[in-house]
Amino acid sequence: MKRGMSGPVVISIILHALLILMFILKWNLDKPKRPAGGGGGGGGIVNAVVIDQLKFDQHKQFAKQQKAKKAEQAKEEAAAQEAVAQAARQEKVENAIRLKKEKQQQKEAKEKERKLEVEKQKVEAEKKISLEKKKKEELKKKQDEEKKLADQKAAEQKAEEQKKLDEKKKLEEDKKLEEKKKAEQEAKEQAAKEAKEAKEKAVKEAKEAKEKAAKEAKEKADKAKAAKDAKEKAKRDAADASKLEDELLSEEAGGAAAGPSGNSTKPSTSAGPGGAGGDGSAYGSLLSNMIGQRMLVDQNMKGKEAIVKIRLSPDGLVLGVSCVSGDPAVCRAGVAAVNMIGSFPKPPSENERTINATLQPSM
Repeated sequence: MKRGMSGPVVISIILHALLILMFILKWNLDKPKRPAGGGGGGGGIVNAVVIDQLKFDQHKQFAKQQKAKKAEQAKEEAAAQEAVAQAARQEKVENAIRLKKEKQQQKEAKEKERKLEVEKQKVEAEKKISLEKKKKEELKKKQDEEKKLADQKAAEQKAEEQKKLDEKKKLEEDKKLEEKKKAEQEAKEQAAKEAKEAKEKAVKEAKEAKEKAAKEAKEKADKAKAAKDAKEKAKRDAADASKLEDELLSEEAGGAAAGPSGNSTKPSTSAGPGGAGGDGSAYGSLLSNMIGQRMLVDQNMKGKEAIVKIRLSPDGLVLGVSCVSGDPAVCRAGVAAVNMIGSFPKPPSENERTINATLQPSM
């Protein structure tokens, strides 16, 4: 790199030397010459004045020339510096090109070396594969021979084992035959024992069945009595409901007769323990009051309501009950009360076999 930088330095020195030499030569050429003296006294005075004016003009011209020279010198120095800079730039470009070329050559050399290495590895790999293949073939040949000997030995061993198995099987069959005879004898004895135990068990079960039948008959009689009591209670409830209906009808004093007869299917009466009222259907009010008397209510139901749909048979038996809308807890309590009642007074008309009862528990 030091050797490469000597070229621009030498050029710069030569250019500066040439500029200095040119400046010296030009200064000598432009230097004014002194005029020759002569003449008398009067003439000497005139010449002195002329010489002074001439010197002044020469000095002025010299100053002008010096200024022009300096400008030219500055221009030449700038040109020289530019030449030096251009030479430096040129050298830098040449160095860059040279470095790039060297790198490319190094890269090509490395690539060539890499290819040679790859080729070498390839050859070695092929050689190794060939060697491995040969080893595998030799190993397979050896294994085949060993397998053949092993199969032969296994066949001989199997024949020996089969002979032993046949002998063992014959011994086992003889033993099984003896055990079978013994088992048949034991089975006969066991069958006689089980028959005796079965007879004893049958006697015991017959006795237990008799006792169970007597117990079931008693339970049936108790259930019949309970059903009879429930039926009598239902009759009493029906009588109470009929009495309550008569009271409601008398209280409404013809209001029900003046309104629509048997066409209302949505009573909005508030029903609760002791509640009463109606929306134009005396039968609907009666059902609402009966449900309200049987409902189990709590403080959480206060101010809430629900509508339950009741389907009745022609004689008042409950065929079905379901929640239509409203508070779920009030709905459940109403449905439970309807199922508990089971039977209402006979509907006065076919239209009133389906009732939508509005339940409003009162605390």
